[in-house]
Amino acid sequence: MKLSIVTPSYNQGQFIKKTFESILNQDITFELEYILVDAISTDKTARIVNEFIPKFKAEGIEFTYICEKDNGQSDAVNKGWHIATGNLITYLNSDDFYESNVLQKVIDYFIDNPKIKWAYGGWNFVNKEGLLYKKVQPNIFKKQKLLDYCNIGQPSCFYRKELLNEFGLLNEKKHLTMDYDLWLRFATKYSAGIMNFVISNMRYYPDAKSGARTMEHLKATFALCKSYSKKNSWQRIRQFFFFMRGFVIIVLKKDITRRINSKS
Repeated sequence: MKLSIVTPSYNQGQFIKKTFESILNQDITFELEYILVDAISTDKTARIVNEFIPKFKAEGIEFTYICEKDNGQSDAVNKGWHIATGNLITYLNSDDFYESNVLQKVIDYFIDNPKIKWAYGGWNFVNKEGLLYKKVQPNIFKKQKLLDYCNIGQPSCFYRKELLNEFGLLNEKKHLTMDYDLWLRFATKYSAGIMNFVISNMRYYPDAKSGARTMEHLKATFALCKSYSKKNSWQRIRQFFFFMRGFVIIVLKKDITRRINSKS
């Protein structure tokens, strides 16, 4: 089995070294393809990339560096997926990073569960410095819960490439909910598997997209999940409840980004 990982990036030189190191810090017996799609960063990203090219080569990792203008994060990921040759696919943002020696476990899970089309595992919420704030480990997949709100940690989710052929790539018009949209499409036909281990670390900090646009993200998530429910249905009532809960949390400045930042 071959795994293809795509990283979209723009001016993330302060974080991307850790992201690269997490790719290298794996004991693997499978083929690994790593594709970086950079929107012509003006910081130290290019220097760090040149530093790591021989390191990837030494570990037998197929590394591709695309440096050109794009139309945003989803466009960058899709560019990578278009050329990816792995039969297992994911993407890892340039400020997130994997746990050590975890990708072999992901491969083993998909080998041991050939009927599973997509699966996700646990993740850590970490602060800007990468220090642990909270661990999340799902233990069961419920489509109804996914319809309530997005409850999957993006860098801990992997899918067989055949799903992208069946459902399409990221919707480039959904700048804040493109991954949630993809998973909802998957869930119309296939249940997700659960990998019972922590896979990734997700940075939350005020100037990240997830932290700077929390209310906009909440509204976009609500609009998206509503499109999968009927008006006045029990599912719609649940969706509205979780939207209002999120709204109050943000108004009170108790959302995850601010909690992590205050803890830091």
